[in-house]
Amino acid sequence: MQSRNGFSLIELMVVIAIIAIIAGIGIPSFRSITLDSRLNSTANQFLGALLLARSEAITQRTSIRVCAANADNKTCATQTDWTNGTLLVRESDSEVIRVIPAATGLTIQSTQSSVLFRPNGTITPTPLTLTLTEAERSKSHQVRVNAIGQACSGSACP
Repeated sequence: MQSRNGFSLIELMVVIAIIAIIAGIGIPSFRSITLDSRLNSTANQFLGALLLARSEAITQRTSIRVCAANADNKTCATQTDWTNGTLLVRESDSEVIRVIPAATGLTIQSTQSSVLFRPNGTITPTPLTLTLTEAERSKSHQVRVNAIGQACSGSACP
C-alpha cells in the first residue's frame, strides 16, 4: 500500500471556505475601525488647531482667526462648510500660521465660518461648534469652543 502525500481537492476547498468565512466576518469590522479612527483623528486635528490658535493669541498678544479655507487654502471662506480645510490666520498682518488640509470622506459643518481668538484667549463672535460627519456611515463627532475659548471634543464636552 502506498502512502499518500498532500491534500485532496475536497480538503483544500473546505480550508478555502473556512478562510473566506473568517475574512467575511473580519473585514467589515476592520473597515469600521478604520473609519472611526479617521473621524477621531480629524476631530483631534481640529481640536489641536483650536488649542494652538488660543495659545498663539495669548503668547503673541494678538488676535488669531481660525476659519474655513477657500479652495486655494490661502484665504478664509465665508461659508460654514469647513470641508476644504482650515486656516489659522494672524489678524494683524493676515499671515497664515497653519493650514489644515481637507479631510477626505468627511463633511465638516459649523455654526459659523470663523472664530477669532482675542489676546486674552476668549473668542468672538459666539461659541463655535464643528460637526464632522463621515459620509459612508453618517456617524458624526463634534468639536466645540465655548465663549471663554476652551475647546473640547466629543464626549469630553460638558
